[in-house]
Amino acid sequence: MVNLILCGGSGTRLWPLSRKKMPKQFVRIFRDKSLFEETVSRNKPLCEKFVVATNIEHLPLVEEQMARMGIDNVEGLLEPSGRNTAPAIALILLGLPRDELVLVSPSDHRIAKQDQYMKAVNRAAELASQGFLVTFGIKPQYAETGYGYIEADGENALSFREKPDRTTAESYLASGQYYWNSGMFVFSAGTLLDELSHCAPELFATVRRTYELAEKGRLLRPRPEDMVAIPSISIDYAVMEKSNKVKVVVCDPGWSDLGSFDALYDETKKDGENAALSGDAILMNSRRCLVVGGEKPIILEGVEDLIVVQTDDATLIMRRGQSQNVREVLKVVAEKRPDLL
Repeated sequence: MVNLILCGGSGTRLWPLSRKKMPKQFVRIFRDKSLFEETVSRNKPLCEKFVVATNIEHLPLVEEQMARMGIDNVEGLLEPSGRNTAPAIALILLGLPRDELVLVSPSDHRIAKQDQYMKAVNRAAELASQGFLVTFGIKPQYAETGYGYIEADGENALSFREKPDRTTAESYLASGQYYWNSGMFVFSAGTLLDELSHCAPELFATVRRTYELAEKGRLLRPRPEDMVAIPSISIDYAVMEKSNKVKVVVCDPGWSDLGSFDALYDETKKDGENAALSGDAILMNSRRCLVVGGEKPIILEGVEDLIVVQTDDATLIMRRGQSQNVREVLKVVAEKRPDLL
């Protein structure tokens, strides 16, 4: 099985920790390994080969961190411009044998329970060998409004749902038939390409033409003018929501997409006052705070439920539970201090 690692995200929801030149998948948030390195590490027992979809700017980061994980030759797709997951996946699959099983995994997610993860991937590989497109449904721990959901009956996918409002998310949780959409997949290269050509024939034709005209080698290098002509669309929209060959492996592998500082708080070890600490921080009479520090000490006194993120050139302070508002913060930063992006 091949592990296709998607590295195209910019990680803006974790700004200022994550930047355009150093997005969150390459940051050693948990000090030991980056999320990208964790992805390689957990999939090494499952996969014989790794391929990546990344862009020109981040290729040096991919090469450096894969070398740290013992992989010297980077293979995959070098995108001149990002066109979402469906084109990236298809371009790589066109260069693989049709019967090759492929595990698609984002590079910026975290998995806490390796044994449960391996069990789920092995089951997905069994189903993929039978000609199915397999996705992973994460058992929801709470009514999350920031994730898409999959409705399932056993291993049969019934529907894909967009990010819900609070009331809808609570109804999903109560029903017991809805699961968080993890963005991870297993399928054979031929099955996915056949379904893409059936479900989105125009997209498939454009991707195939781009592949045929691209410079080929260890890294597929499409021409910029061809890449930009491909519609930007996710694999969910292009194929998974339309195909009748989709199966769901329901699992609880301790998954998080670390899509916000609130999610990061949940993943970080707490001290006695239930405060998550990183860097040089002192908390006095303070509770339930996330502190991500740089080299300068951070001292909090008499506060609760704060997020404090310090880097060399910026400090972000906001209330816990509102970290999705980083999107609005970035709009103002882009206007007033674009150098900080």
